[in-house]
Amino acid sequence: MSTPMPPKDSGERCYAVLFSIHFVLKAETLLKEQGIVYELTPIPRALGSACGMAIEFPCRETESIRALLASTDIEIVGLYRRTSDDRFVALN
Repeated sequence: MSTPMPPKDSGERCYAVLFSIHFVLKAETLLKEQGIVYELTPIPRALGSACGMAIEFPCRETESIRALLASTDIEIVGLYRRTSDDRFVALN
């Protein structure tokens, strides 16, 4: 059983911004198959617009998501952590 998403103001939510909606939908299928908790969300304005949608997930899943996406042809624009004061920090 998967654990729920952390509260929005906790600083524990991260975002994957991908190059296209095609990549977002492909990533969604993979995340469902792996049982990884996520939400599709409009890209936060501070991160630009890219394809319009981002994958929001608990930061504890960052390495799992990074590895999963790297094992496919899904192109990542960036991975970001939303801080408790509503700023975004790029994850290297």
